[in-house]
Amino acid sequence: MIKNSFILLCLIISSSFASNLEQIVNSAINNNRDLQAIEKSIQIANEQIKLSNKWDNPILTIGANDLQFDTSRRDLEPMQAQYLGFSQNIPINDKFTLQEEIAIKDKSIAQLNYEDAKLKLKSKLIQYVYSIKILEKKYLLLSEYQKNIKALEELTTSLYENNKSNQNMIIDLKTDYLKVEVQKEELKNIINNNYLKLEEITYEKVSSIDIPLDVKELVLVKEISNHPKIKILEQNSEKFNKQALLEDAKKFSDVKVNVAYFQRDDKYKDYANVSVSIPLALYGKENIKIMQAKIKASEFKDKFEDSKKSFELKIEALQNDLNSAYKKYQLFLNTIIPLQENNQNTIEKYNSLGITQPNEILKNLNKIIKNKIAAYDEMKSYFDTYAQSYYFTQGKIR
Repeated sequence: MIKNSFILLCLIISSSFASNLEQIVNSAINNNRDLQAIEKSIQIANEQIKLSNKWDNPILTIGANDLQFDTSRRDLEPMQAQYLGFSQNIPINDKFTLQEEIAIKDKSIAQLNYEDAKLKLKSKLIQYVYSIKILEKKYLLLSEYQKNIKALEELTTSLYENNKSNQNMIIDLKTDYLKVEVQKEELKNIINNNYLKLEEITYEKVSSIDIPLDVKELVLVKEISNHPKIKILEQNSEKFNKQALLEDAKKFSDVKVNVAYFQRDDKYKDYANVSVSIPLALYGKENIKIMQAKIKASEFKDKFEDSKKSFELKIEALQNDLNSAYKKYQLFLNTIIPLQENNQNTIEKYNSLGITQPNEILKNLNKIIKNKIAAYDEMKSYFDTYAQSYYFTQGKIR
């Protein structure tokens, strides 16, 4: 009694510290370093927007001309002077406006990359969490399966002692038991590694998981126009169209104004120089850059259209996989396992009448467990597909 109470207390304590899916997702979003790195790129894009409207720094020039070997004499001829110069690039056309629009596009792309990374992260977490929970259930079933094999082995040994079975049957049962032990070890390793993957993503140790395993018919929503991966391609196409306009504006983008004041000896009057430098687009460099930007914009537009179609087909394929896994799971749950359980009742009745052997009861129990394990395999396939679907549908599943 005391032992049972202690076990119950341990279960209550462990379940109180079990993590649910929402807690795990929130922990991952708050702690994941990859997401934090993408957030930094958004901050950089914000600074780039501020930078896009800033003028180039002016240049101040201080000097002296017509220096003689006798540097102490600055009155030998009229051109000797000390001067102070100032030059400034003055932007014309819409270069600053276009630079700002491109920087805003870069920020939008960075934000979309963040949203896309979050979706991928949630999809991974859903897969790991449900996989762990299902494999833990499967592990318990395998332990139950082993108990039945052990009981069957003991019964067969007893029959062998009474010359009612042979030694090969006992060896086969021992082998079956060990094969199940191998399966359990493999499952245990996968479960442990999945917990480690959760810790790697969330940066927190997850010791147990508390989620319901509800399998129901689901419909995947194919509204993909706002998916971040699709929007990234669309924004990139628009960005490079802006880049083409910017390269065109750069043909006559900056005018350089130079002003200098020359101070001469008292015998001569001071004077000033004023000049304007205008770049001449003679060699077609900007035209090449315009064409490059237009080609890049067209490339992203093609990728945008191709990705939309790929996403639609992927969602359809996932819907098929989801429907198939659901139907197979329901067949096991509502037809195959109940039939086997009804057969179990029949065998037990026949056994009470001495028509069947006791080992038939255990054999059928093992068949029931095998079918339950197969049902969990279909459930895992269902939730693996659900996890993938979460990314492609942005969680729009009903």
